Amino acid sequence: MGSSLNKPLSDRVEDIDNQSSMIYDPWRNRGDVNSTYHSSSSVTHRRRNHRLSPLEKQKMKNIQSLNFSVNDNLLQRSEYEKTTKGLHLKKTFGKWIICLFLGVIVGCIAYVIKMVVQLLQGLKFHYTNHYVSKGLQSEAFLTFLGINLLFVFLSSLMVIVAGPLASSSGIPEVKGILNGVKVREALGFRSLFGKIISLVLSYSSGLFVGPEGPMIHIGSAVGAAISQFKSSTLGFYPSLFLSYRNDRDKRDFISIGAATGLAAAFGAPIGGVLFSIEEVSSFWSRQLTWRTFFTCVIAAFTTNFLLQGIGSSPDMHDTGLLTFGFSRLYLFRYSELLCFCFLGLIGGLLGAFFVFLNIHLNKWRKEKLKQNPYLRLFEALVVSVITSVVCYYASFIFACRYQSNIVIETSVCQDQSNTEMVQFFCPDGMYSELGSLLFGNQDQALRRLYSRTNNMFTLPPLLVFTLISLLFSIWSSGLWVAGGLFVPMMMVGAGFGRLFGQTISMWFTNIDSSIYALVGSAAMMAGYCRMTVCIVVIMVELTEGTQYLVPIILAVMVSKWVGDFFNESVYEHLMEQKSIPFLQTKPPHSTNNIRISDVMSKNVVVLPEVCQVRLLINILNSNNHHAFPVINSGVQDNQRLYRGIILRDHILVLLFYRVFYRGTGEEIYLDENFDFDKFTTETSKSPPPLSEMDFDQFELDSFIDLRPYMNSSGMTIHNSFSFVEAYKLFRNMGLRHLPVIDINNEVVGMVTRKDLF
Repeated sequence: MGSSLNKPLSDRVEDIDNQSSMIYDPWRNRGDVNSTYHSSSSVTHRRRNHRLSPLEKQKMKNIQSLNFSVNDNLLQRSEYEKTTKGLHLKKTFGKWIICLFLGVIVGCIAYVIKMVVQLLQGLKFHYTNHYVSKGLQSEAFLTFLGINLLFVFLSSLMVIVAGPLASSSGIPEVKGILNGVKVREALGFRSLFGKIISLVLSYSSGLFVGPEGPMIHIGSAVGAAISQFKSSTLGFYPSLFLSYRNDRDKRDFISIGAATGLAAAFGAPIGGVLFSIEEVSSFWSRQLTWRTFFTCVIAAFTTNFLLQGIGSSPDMHDTGLLTFGFSRLYLFRYSELLCFCFLGLIGGLLGAFFVFLNIHLNKWRKEKLKQNPYLRLFEALVVSVITSVVCYYASFIFACRYQSNIVIETSVCQDQSNTEMVQFFCPDGMYSELGSLLFGNQDQALRRLYSRTNNMFTLPPLLVFTLISLLFSIWSSGLWVAGGLFVPMMMVGAGFGRLFGQTISMWFTNIDSSIYALVGSAAMMAGYCRMTVCIVVIMVELTEGTQYLVPIILAVMVSKWVGDFFNESVYEHLMEQKSIPFLQTKPPHSTNNIRISDVMSKNVVVLPEVCQVRLLINILNSNNHHAFPVINSGVQDNQRLYRGIILRDHILVLLFYRVFYRGTGEEIYLDENFDFDKFTTETSKSPPPLSEMDFDQFELDSFIDLRPYMNSSGMTIHNSFSFVEAYKLFRNMGLRHLPVIDINNEVVGMVTRKDLF
């Protein structure tokens, strides 16, 4: 039976209507394609203009996909018949309960990170300023350097212990998972714990990293952990939340967690929702919007509540890890809109420049440093030393300025705490411009750049600060420490924005450079990550007003257009370097004239509806396929008529529990000892290995009926489908496997994620 059904398709597939002569392959007929499309050797490229090299495809070959489609088998249908309205409401209510816990937990984590970072940074500057106040430059520097090195060493050591997935922001991994890629251990407890500890230390060390990217990863990991409520390591599989232990529901809670992490970091619930929709999530629904917004509000409220002394103050303020207050009294002039568009142009150029250099640097790290923990630790320490030296001694470049030069307009902005500059080694009554930006916390530097107070900075220090921030942000991103890019990019944008604003104020009156700093931050963020609506809303929520909405929108739009002209966002390029097969919304332009039969896998292994155990074992041992089409042999007993599809893990569970067929013909029996709950419980665990199963002769000759357990509603396509339409169907439906059939409904091919690249 097995040899006749699984013989090579070259002997079985016919060219329907001689369609092969109609196929135009642009990559086969064109001699030089690099003039239009980026070659596979290019490191950065524009969207939809890149083809993977054979080596890149080989690296992605063993990466599995998640199954977001519903396994519509007979057990599921019988369970639907028992489902009452009360059970449906119970499941829906359970999702809201999970969202509530998710929001509270992520809010508490954000609060703990905020408090510990403040404590560590306070200790660092307390001991450093002790020597600064005495005028001891060398002792102050060695203290500053030593504490930074200690924090970076411990942060990198935590990544070494917890694994590489605890480093950087984690956004590429989260995007890959939500796109349908199984990134192992990315959302595990070890990565979660390592990310939190490493983030606290790296953000306190003076490196040009931020907390928001890791908070997105942390929120996603918490969402996955709460919704699944199991541990394969400990063998802990309680029945609580059993109905949510599937890739589809897990995906939704990861999307909610990603939005919640950003909302807690910025105190921006709406921005968190839009971030999940625009940047990380590949699938969305209206119900998910409401749950995400609810969770983001809970997380932001929890963080604010704890930051304000657990309700000791009767007033609530929308503060997260990073917030900046702006006056609502000042508006821009319409004549300045052109200047804001120019800021968008600068942000797009610098963002594309950042992506180009950072991706090339990360490629060098991957090739030279690889996964060597000693080299990675050494690199992090070297970057920390150079960062500390530059941030400390750059403050001596420019002469001190008198505090009396600062013009404070109390009627414009209520909070003037951001006008407190850093004295550093200057005489009393004077301050250091670069010291106020580099020798301190990043959020304090941003507050000073966003300050509406006049004459705080001159042009040369702003230029030097912008260059230092840009270069060290490029170098710090990709180190083996946890850290994001939002805050460093905001600093770069605020630097060149305020520089531009103060420059044009030399020729025009009533120019507020703080607005240009704000718009510059938005432009820089859009330039490197290519988000639009999310950034606009986040910046508006941070400033607590909508009066700057138009300038921010203009700058963000121009920045994205300019950046897209040169390359993709940094996260898309990082996913390629990490060999994450991410499916974009649309396929590359070069595939418009390709048919699905040109790329599908043709040596498809199929299973009969009622299969002998011996045959099942032989087939499982002969290949590593993760799914098998179930076929009917038809009247002629040699056809491959498609009936459904079953996963390898499900077959292993059926073999392990000896769910043998008790019938004698075409009748279908549902085993009472292996009902829907039992099937769901066992398939949610790690599959039992086939090598540990022992069968006697009687069991080997027994049969297993696959019909009650196979997915009878799996998607299929005809072999005349175009590649583009098959790509859209596979991507939009969240499929893991897509069988291809011919005009006679016979299985002739299989499409998986790796075939679409």
